[in-house]
Amino acid sequence: MTRKALGEMIKSIIVDEMKGVTSFAAEGDFVGYDPIAKIRGALLHWVAVPFNGVDVFCQLRCPNATQLEQCGDVTNIVLEDDGKPAALKTDDIIALRNYQEAVCRLVFNKPTFAEIGQIIDDGDFVVADKRGELRGIKKRFDEGKGDMTETEAAALATAITTLELELGFILPDDTMAFATQWAMGNDVSDVKRLTRDRLIKAAALAKASSTAPTDHISGRFTDFNRAEINACAFALLDECMRDLEARKKHGKREWLFGKGKRGERG
Repeated sequence: MTRKALGEMIKSIIVDEMKGVTSFAAEGDFVGYDPIAKIRGALLHWVAVPFNGVDVFCQLRCPNATQLEQCGDVTNIVLEDDGKPAALKTDDIIALRNYQEAVCRLVFNKPTFAEIGQIIDDGDFVVADKRGELRGIKKRFDEGKGDMTETEAAALATAITTLELELGFILPDDTMAFATQWAMGNDVSDVKRLTRDRLIKAAALAKASSTAPTDHISGRFTDFNRAEINACAFALLDECMRDLEARKKHGKREWLFGKGKRGERG
């Protein structure tokens, strides 16, 4: 077969294959197909969200990795082999709550975060009483702090901080935790199966081959997960290497993954 004949045959096959496409383009649509509904269904989901244990169907928006990163610097990776987590300090709690609230503002579409806040403002008398209590304590603190003992001032400062925490975050704890976990993709991700050892091994392999740690860890991960995993894995490897160097200075010889073991694909 000549080159010209081969070209004509390929052209004929392509034309035959494209007939369905051109007829579809001419008609302008599949019968009964609504692309807008499909796109909306991919970006906006009706989800049963807990509000103090009561499930309420809300429409949540799927955020992308960049949008989640703008909510704050909070990791989604909790390693089970790290032992019992340390108790959070007040500043840590505030940072976590601020992050969760930012995520909730981002994902709630129907109702919006502002609409939920309005419901609370309109009918929560406990919140109204707490606000009055906070105003009273602040006034007492400002007017009498010059005559107070350190113990009395500290007690009032603690009461003010506690009330501000109670009033600063309007959503229940289970709502904020659920929305944050959902936005991070924990229901479709294997991020909770990660261990410190797997991350360190993946980082060591990545460093040796100029790749990313996620290239050496199997599992389902969102784009947000992958960015977190890469950063966390390299940080853990650096921490491990510093610890090994410190031990070496004291005459202790140890292997990165235990004696005689080598890093392997996670």
